[in-house]
Amino acid sequence: MADILILTASFGMGHKSVSNALKEQLEYIDKDAKIVIADILEIVSPKVKDLSSKVYYELTENYPLIYNTIYEIKVNNKNNIIDGVFCDLYYKKFYEYISEEKPHVIISTFPLCSCMVSKVKDEYDININLVTVITDVVDSWEWIYDETNIYLVPTVEIKNKLIEKGIDENIIIVSGIPVKKAFLNNEDPTREKDTILMVLSGIDRLPDNLIYELSNNRHFKIKIVAGRNEKLYEELSDCDYPDIAIYGYVDNINQLMDEAAFIVTKPGGVTLFEAINKELPLIVLNSNIGQEKGNIEFIKQEKIGIVIDDLTNLPYILNYYISNQSIINYYRANIKKVKNTIDYKKVINSILSEVI
Repeated sequence: MADILILTASFGMGHKSVSNALKEQLEYIDKDAKIVIADILEIVSPKVKDLSSKVYYELTENYPLIYNTIYEIKVNNKNNIIDGVFCDLYYKKFYEYISEEKPHVIISTFPLCSCMVSKVKDEYDININLVTVITDVVDSWEWIYDETNIYLVPTVEIKNKLIEKGIDENIIIVSGIPVKKAFLNNEDPTREKDTILMVLSGIDRLPDNLIYELSNNRHFKIKIVAGRNEKLYEELSDCDYPDIAIYGYVDNINQLMDEAAFIVTKPGGVTLFEAINKELPLIVLNSNIGQEKGNIEFIKQEKIGIVIDDLTNLPYILNYYISNQSIINYYRANIKKVKNTIDYKKVINSILSEVI
């Protein structure tokens, strides 16, 4: 049995990361609360889970046009037929699961989870509080269901867009995208730094001569994290430059962020808000993937970082910005404004109050 059930899905690492962050923060406030994280696809059909994960990766990496077409259908239509068909097939299986777990609160970190919980609440007329956590800077219809009790949204603008869609403003909390506690503590973000952190786990190959060009600068050091991308790590592991360090998977990204003047990365929602909480300016690679486009527009709009089309010109961009501390301070000031809109304490207390 669970007091709080956190539902996620195996489509990228972001949803799992948000789930783990929420569990950590909830347990920090209430050590007695029993919190379970579960994959919605693992619950209803492990075979579908394996197939869906492969299809998601294939579409986002190799067929983004098809992925975006499906995404746009879900984003722009109030009645989400695609997720609705899946829920019609498997909601009884999910009802059996929650009948055993008997949670007081269900937290959804993926649109399909919100759909499934709403379907069960409607079909069986059960009283379980549903908290939906929007994990990118989007106001897509795929996240919105009448049976939702609380929405956790990344920004004030997304809150306003949900209100325009008819959502009661009293059930919307600006939470940012939840991150682990390690990212909520800053070590003097205002001091001048000469390190560039590059988190490139989602990139298979770097432009020719990029590492050499980066090594020829006089202004900064480079730390490259390949994460679980073994192909990239192997490509970089032979690099031998004094000011460039190569890492595989690490568990101290928060500390590496503390040492950095910029983070270079893909525009994922979790990494974006980890950087915001660290008051770390971003250099992000442009993307044509649906939800990442929302994150990119947010970065541009709030002027908290730089968007580049590829990594080819990165050495010249870094040389310019690192030698202009006033520009870095400008980005940091804008990030701090965004950070000040986030109310983590209210989020956690609102969830725990439903349990109590």
